[in-house]
Amino acid sequence: MFKHVEGKGLSGRHSAGRISTMVAGIAVSAAIGLGTMIAAPAQAEEGLIRCAYPYWFGFAPVPVASAMGYFEEEGLEVTTVFDNDRANVYPGLEIGDLDCTMRTIGEHMSRPLTADSNFVVIGLIDISVGADGVVAAPDVNDVTDLIGRTFAGEINHPGTLMTAHALREAGHSFSDLNVRLINTDDSQAVFEDEDVAAVATWEPMMSEIVDNTSREGSKILLSSADFDGLITDVVIVNKEDYEADREKYAAFMRGIYRAVDLYNNDPEKFLEVAAPAYEVTPEQMKIDIEGVYYTSYEDAVEYFGTGGQPAKLEEVINALNDIQVELDLMDEPIAMEAMSDPSLTDGLFDGKTR
Repeated sequence: MFKHVEGKGLSGRHSAGRISTMVAGIAVSAAIGLGTMIAAPAQAEEGLIRCAYPYWFGFAPVPVASAMGYFEEEGLEVTTVFDNDRANVYPGLEIGDLDCTMRTIGEHMSRPLTADSNFVVIGLIDISVGADGVVAAPDVNDVTDLIGRTFAGEINHPGTLMTAHALREAGHSFSDLNVRLINTDDSQAVFEDEDVAAVATWEPMMSEIVDNTSREGSKILLSSADFDGLITDVVIVNKEDYEADREKYAAFMRGIYRAVDLYNNDPEKFLEVAAPAYEVTPEQMKIDIEGVYYTSYEDAVEYFGTGGQPAKLEEVINALNDIQVELDLMDEPIAMEAMSDPSLTDGLFDGKTR
């Protein structure tokens, strides 16, 4: 069973990237240097990957791989646009007008995904290690203190999933709470309501609430730093095109993992290249990614279980299946093998530049 692990990961102020500063619509050109998304439906092309994903610093390895020429070295062209709206992105991905997106595995698993959807998870890109969490009132010291009280958040927010998971581990249900559905951007104002015992949010708003609320003694009750991979972002692609041209997507993942290598070996260079894509300074981005862990190729091997070892991603998916069925975000559990292909990770760099 997936366990809630106390005290792991980082703390502090993290990325504002999930806040709604998105470009609306997959047909809109990205005006910040990430590339141009074509406006009309098009068939998949050899050597071309069209990707739409949220404005989130966790996905920075993609623009870095482009800027560093890693994709070009593989003979690959990658065009991208920011779009956080699944209602825009997933229909295009399903029919092949888009080739890829990136999301938390939990968000991806949510309805309308089914075991036979035309999507496949082929890689990892980052793990939240403090960027998401729950702020609680002064008298809330344990998740069980929320029972019978008001919890505010979006139903598919990472903080909501953490709360549901922690309650399950304590022998309770998320239905034991009074839930107030809100927009996460409003969480700071919502928390000023004395009737709200806790709110699901993300950084930097999470720390700002604790620092500035009139409710002295409020604290971060749950953080993704404590949940050992539960909030993992994955790379999702059109399954039909992937099966027709696996090497194109292998090249895409090599570029991403090489960008992660750059971050691990020379973080200042990574930030210098990544920051302009998000229209922020490297100094600001450095602060905001403290709650982000970029996943290396070795992490992908561990999570996908290649080489015969247990797949850590399967542990995460099984935990999320339980939580999301309870939250009515899924009709039924979906097995890891139905939604992902670990085989691409096995020997990904064999005979290739890293």
